[in-house]
Amino acid sequence: MYYTTAMNIEDLGYIIRERRNALKINQDALSQKSGVAIKTIHSIEQGKANPSLKTLNLLLKELKLELFIRTETTN
Repeated sequence: MYYTTAMNIEDLGYIIRERRNALKINQDALSQKSGVAIKTIHSIEQGKANPSLKTLNLLLKELKLELFIRTETTN
């Protein structure tokens, strides 16, 4: 399970790549299952893409991951 409180595009790519590898799915298979272009998956995993929420949701669904947004707490 992956938890992070501050996420940037590199963190997101790392989490997606690690989860894909843990599920033993290659980029081509993930592309076919999710409908997201393999080039896009590669760019996201390298931290070089800024995916739309639609694209991100397609990938996360296939990887059995969820994205949570919560209100920041102040001191």
